[in-house]
Amino acid sequence: MGRFDQDPQMAWGEAALQRGLDGLVRRIIRHPLPILAASAAVTIACMTGMRWLTVETDFTKNFSDSSPTVASYEMVESRLGGAGVWDVLVPATEPIDADQLDAVAHLAERLRREVTVSGPDGIEAPALTKVMSVADVLSAAPLLPRRLQALTVNAMLRQENDQQPAFVRSLVGRDPRDDTSWLRVMLRARERQPAESKRAIIGQVRRIADEEYPATDGRRAAEVTGFFVLLSQLVDRLLSDQWLTFLIAAAGIFAVLAIAFRSILLAAIALVPNGLPIFVVLGLLGWAGEPINMGTAMIAAVSMGLSVDSSIHYIAAFRRRLAEGSHEAALETAHQTAGRAMIFSTLALAIGFLALTTSGFMPTVSFGWLSCLTLLGGLVGNLVVLPVLLTLLAPWIQEPCATP
Repeated sequence: MGRFDQDPQMAWGEAALQRGLDGLVRRIIRHPLPILAASAAVTIACMTGMRWLTVETDFTKNFSDSSPTVASYEMVESRLGGAGVWDVLVPATEPIDADQLDAVAHLAERLRREVTVSGPDGIEAPALTKVMSVADVLSAAPLLPRRLQALTVNAMLRQENDQQPAFVRSLVGRDPRDDTSWLRVMLRARERQPAESKRAIIGQVRRIADEEYPATDGRRAAEVTGFFVLLSQLVDRLLSDQWLTFLIAAAGIFAVLAIAFRSILLAAIALVPNGLPIFVVLGLLGWAGEPINMGTAMIAAVSMGLSVDSSIHYIAAFRRRLAEGSHEAALETAHQTAGRAMIFSTLALAIGFLALTTSGFMPTVSFGWLSCLTLLGGLVGNLVVLPVLLTLLAPWIQEPCATP
């Protein structure tokens, strides 16, 4: 073949990688407890930041500042009173009379007057930029005696329905499930607000609605709903569901590993270096003050499933060599075979996830770079924490590995 050698040769930098892995595994064998203590201290310090985690509820933060969507929202926020639309649904009885209109008008007035939010200067300002109900639509009618008003409310509604059917149907409607009547109070608020401000505003509206329309035996309570409420709770719900799916994934992975390794101890050891980086990354987000969005809320189960593959190969290589000799030799072999392979595979996965950071949708960007960080954290865990645990617990796992 001329001047080319047919035997496989090391790639550029592979010799340095081999020396680095040898040096790392020797330090782990000599000082397992100090390394474990240092790893635990760093992990705990990072995880304490999780107490300051916040949730991103501003829909415009899902897009880059140069996005047309953000520009459109900015126009609505600055000129049309805000993009946060929501409602208070008030139970009504047919026929709708003047007393019910007065009650709805009183509710709307309280919402305009009492629902406030603190501005940057600490001064309280109205939080609702628009409050509209059917009482506002009919308020332009001439003043009539009370009894005559009661008789003509439905007539006025029918007249308005003939002139503006879609508008009236949006304010007065029926629930198709039980055929009950509801009056709708339409609200508008600023969308681009911190999550704490949104929760405070929604809480104030719910309190006032409950005070004006409490649940009784014969009547349902008023309900606060709409896109503003939905978006404020969306990431919270995603996050709670993500923790549930993470626990299910962890339990499933643990069960499969316990069956594959025929060892509950080895299954538990494999989970540790792959689960801790997830909490570390989330804790660092809390320390940095970076709010959690939809992309961040999905990294736990995904990263866990990807990085645990490296642990499986490492433990399998460790067990094969352990049956033939000491745990020191088994660690050195696992580091030079599975350890080297997991470095290349993790880097390939990380580069693949980094491609997501070119997206214009911010949750996709967050998912990409946080998954990359979590995978790299899992790599560190599998190269450092996993061999430390195998070193310390070798007396308990050596005997079953040695049996044929």
